[in-house]
Amino acid sequence: MSLYGLIIGISIALGFEYFSRHNTTIPKSQLNRFLIFGVIFAVIGARLYHVFSYLPYYLQNPLQILNTRAGGLGIYGALISTLIYIYLYSKISKVNFLNILNTLAPIIPLCQALGRLGNFFNREIPLWWLEAAANLLLFLLLHLFPRHSFAKYLIGYGFIRFIFEFFRSDTWTIGPIKIAQIISLVFIFTGLTLLPLYRLPITKNQIRIGLRKRFRPKKTVMSR
Repeated sequence: MSLYGLIIGISIALGFEYFSRHNTTIPKSQLNRFLIFGVIFAVIGARLYHVFSYLPYYLQNPLQILNTRAGGLGIYGALISTLIYIYLYSKISKVNFLNILNTLAPIIPLCQALGRLGNFFNREIPLWWLEAAANLLLFLLLHLFPRHSFAKYLIGYGFIRFIFEFFRSDTWTIGPIKIAQIISLVFIFTGLTLLPLYRLPITKNQIRIGLRKRFRPKKTVMSR
């Protein structure tokens, strides 16, 4: 196993441990299966993002699509595919989507920081240590202030990635547009949109109670 693969394995193990300790949403009997399928979705999404980033090369060398030993995983692909998986799981299992994401969010930037160390050992872009430091800082902030952590993660990582994309040349572009920066802006906008929504009722019964309290006629006191 390469050092890159070892570091990715360590980051996955850390993610498993952190989520298992803080999980209050998913039944324990389903937890291992949930996490394993989450990793599978993440790896597939990460690889597909990388393949689309270098599509002309992989169209000419299709067998290389399966060659993950040389690296080639895109974090945005992993994040998007994992979000899709968690959403589908929450709908099928009837658990709260945002609760899962808020539990998972604080550990993601730590795993990303470790992944950037893997980029170093894999002799990839030299910006690895700056982005690793930024991800570590984001992890500390989310760990110390976990309230609404998923929205904060979207805003924080979206900002980090948007800035660092200016200094990268090995990135997916369509014309002059960097796809990662577009996704970063979507993350930031989504995070800013989610923050006020956390204060809204999250179940139909809570919505009815909230509306009843809000629009209940006030009792008037008759003066004598």
